Amino acid sequence: MSFTSQVTCSVQTIIGASRTFQFFFSEAFLGQHFEAVELEKNDPEPGDLFLFRLQSPTGRWCGAHVGVYCGHREIIHFEGKIPGSCGPHNFLGSWEGVVCKQGQGPMLRSRSLWRVLRRRGGINRTLLELRVREAMDTDPPPYHPTRNNCVHFALHLLGLDRNPNSASVDLKLSMG
Repeated sequence: MSFTSQVTCSVQTIIGASRTFQFFFSEAFLGQHFEAVELEKNDPEPGDLFLFRLQSPTGRWCGAHVGVYCGHREIIHFEGKIPGSCGPHNFLGSWEGVVCKQGQGPMLRSRSLWRVLRRRGGINRTLLELRVREAMDTDPPPYHPTRNNCVHFALHLLGLDRNPNSASVDLKLSMG
């Protein structure tokens, strides 16, 4: 790998990680663009984000996995197919990306729900339907824990991946 591609890869990693961190900080904890929804009082709506707790091997909470409610009691999400041995190099590397659409009930039984978030002002449902269909019909990109993860996938489905007024803000880095 050349120096230029290493720098590009590092910048992409930093930008991707910062977008993920920014989403969790600004939305899951502060609610800037999304609001928490209590499922006991409301039915989920297409575009709602389901955040599931991720557990470390020692059983401690270490983050969240994000899926998007599609309607019809289905949630679409993106994850990496982890190779057999998961050492530090594999954890920081790219994995085969897998897009799954699962029933809401089985998903809630197999994962620990942390919270559900709904975009203030709503979402473009036509765009969501189009992007969900596209995600289901095409080969997914590689999964990377910082550059291309479930948060990036969810924000893309909602059309929030490049809008500067959305939950994902583009950072401009200059290397002078």
